Amino acid sequence: MQQRPRSPHTPICWLHQLANLMAQVSRAERIGSGDDSLQARRLRQRMALAQRLLDPLPAPLRPNNWQETCLWTGLRWGGLGAVLALWLRR
Repeated sequence: MQQRPRSPHTPICWLHQLANLMAQVSRAERIGSGDDSLQARRLRQRMALAQRLLDPLPAPLRPNNWQETCLWTGLRWGGLGAVLALWLRR
């Protein structure tokens, strides 16, 4: 029985992409403000793009009233709070 050869391109999981983003943020924090090298400029451009993508939430995704804000906050923290409560109960 013959095995298929492995593909040279393996899919990148989202955690690997997040780790790569965090590594870039770490590099950007260490760059001095006076550094005008090509690497520093590209890294600043990537950080500016990430800031524009993540910082202002698009209008359709913004909660319109306090009920939606409470609902999404509860859903976001409810899972973590339940896990913490179960862990503390032990």
